[in-house]
Amino acid sequence: MENALQRSPIISKLTCGVCYNVGGEDGDRLSNLPEPIIHHIFSFLETIDVVRASAVSRKWRYLWLSIPYLNFNVHNICSNPLERWSLQTTNEKFKDFVNWVLLFQNGSVSIHRFRLSCLNRVDDYTFYRWIAPIKLPRSLVTCESLVSLKLDFGNREHQGVLNLPTCVGFSRLKSLDLQHVEVLDYNLFREFLSSCPLLENFSPLLENLKMDSCCFPDLKILDISSNSLKSLTLERIEFGGDELDNYKLKIACSNLESFNIFAPLLPDFTLESLNSLQNAFIFLETIGEYMEAKEICHRMSKILNGLRDVKVLKLSCTLYQFLNAILEQRSYFSASFNNLKSLILCVTTAEWTVPLIIRLLNHSPNLEVLTIYFDSDEYYDDWEIPDKVILCLTCHLKTVELIDFSGNENELELVRFLLKNGHVLQKLRIISAIMKFTISSSSVALKFLEPKPFLDFFNRF
Repeated sequence: MENALQRSPIISKLTCGVCYNVGGEDGDRLSNLPEPIIHHIFSFLETIDVVRASAVSRKWRYLWLSIPYLNFNVHNICSNPLERWSLQTTNEKFKDFVNWVLLFQNGSVSIHRFRLSCLNRVDDYTFYRWIAPIKLPRSLVTCESLVSLKLDFGNREHQGVLNLPTCVGFSRLKSLDLQHVEVLDYNLFREFLSSCPLLENFSPLLENLKMDSCCFPDLKILDISSNSLKSLTLERIEFGGDELDNYKLKIACSNLESFNIFAPLLPDFTLESLNSLQNAFIFLETIGEYMEAKEICHRMSKILNGLRDVKVLKLSCTLYQFLNAILEQRSYFSASFNNLKSLILCVTTAEWTVPLIIRLLNHSPNLEVLTIYFDSDEYYDDWEIPDKVILCLTCHLKTVELIDFSGNENELELVRFLLKNGHVLQKLRIISAIMKFTISSSSVALKFLEPKPFLDFFNRF
C-alpha cells in the first residue's frame, strides 16, 4: 500500500495552501473547521487522496475512517506517473486498496455516496462483494401514485442484492420488472406477490410481473401464487445449489392471462388454477444433459396438461423431440387443446418435425392460425406427410404463416400438404417463391413477404 499512499499533487497543494504556523503553533484553519464541513470539502476528493491527506495533519489521521463519501477510481491508484503497471497489476492493487478501506471503515457511519470506476472484468466477483444489499427508500415504498416499478441492478453474470421493505407500501403498484436482482428473503418475496387480504403490507393490485436474470440462493421451489397477476414473464431464473435441473416451479394464478418462460433447463412445473390463461410461451435452451427420458416426458406432460386451455401457444424447438413421444402416448397427455386458436412453432427440418406438427394439429381441433419459423440450414431425409383428415384443417384453419422459409424440398412438401388439405384456408403468408400447388380452398390468397428477423419469434406476443 506504500505506493498507493504517496502524496498526490492535490494533497501537496492542499498542504501548501492551508497549513502555516502562528506563534510556533499549528494554525491549520482547515483542520479547525467543523467536521461536517470537512466531510463536505473532502467529498470532492477521491478516497485515495483522502487517505493520503492523513499525513497532512494529526487531526486528519483517522478522518478517512469516517468520511461518508467513497470515491474509488482504478486509474488513480498509481501515484507515480513514471511507473507503468500492467492491467492485471493495476487491478489487483486497486482491489487491495478498496478492500483495505472498506475493512477499516467506521461501521457506525452511514455512507451517503459510493462511486466506483474499475476495469471491466465480468469474471471478477470482487466488485459484487463490495456492494451492500440495496434497500428501497421509504419514500418510494410508500408512494401512493406509483403504479410501475423497474429495478435493474447489474448484468447477466451478476446480480445486486435487494432487501424488500417490511413496511406497508406499494398500495397501487400494478407492474413490477426485476432484472439482475438477488432476493435473499424468499418468504418476504412471497408475501410481496400475494394478494391475500391478510397480507396488507404489500400491493394486492400487482398485475404484471417480469423477472429477468434474478437469483434465489438456497431455493429449490419457486412458488408464485397470486389472485391479481395477469402477466408473468420468467427469464433465466437462477436457483441455489449445483443440480440446476432439480429446481421446481409452481404457478398458481387464477387470473393469469399471459405466461412466458425462458429457461436454461427443463424445470419441474406445477401449473394450477390457470383458468384465465390466454397466451403461453415456453422456451428452453436445453432439456438437461443428465435427465432420464422418462423424467423429461413426465415434466413435459405436466406442462401440456397445465396449458391445455390456452388460446395462443408458442413452443421452442428444444421440446419437440420429446413432445412426439408424449402426444403419442395417451398415458402422458390424453386431452386436447380445445381452446387453442393460434399455434406458433420454431422448427428444424429434422425427421421428427412432421410427425410432431401432425400430432399437434390433431390435438388442436379448433386451430385457426398456424405460424412456423424455420431454424435450420441443414437438410435431412425427405419428409413423408400422410394424407390424413385433420379436423382443424378441414373446418377451422384459416391462416398459415411460414417465416424464414428457404424453399428446400421438405418445406415445399409441407406447403403442398397444407394447401391440399386446408379446405377453409384463406391466407398463406410466405417469404419466397414457391412452385405450383394444388389448392383445395378456392378462396385462399398467397402472399409473399420480406424475410423477418429470427428474433421476431421471441417478440411475437
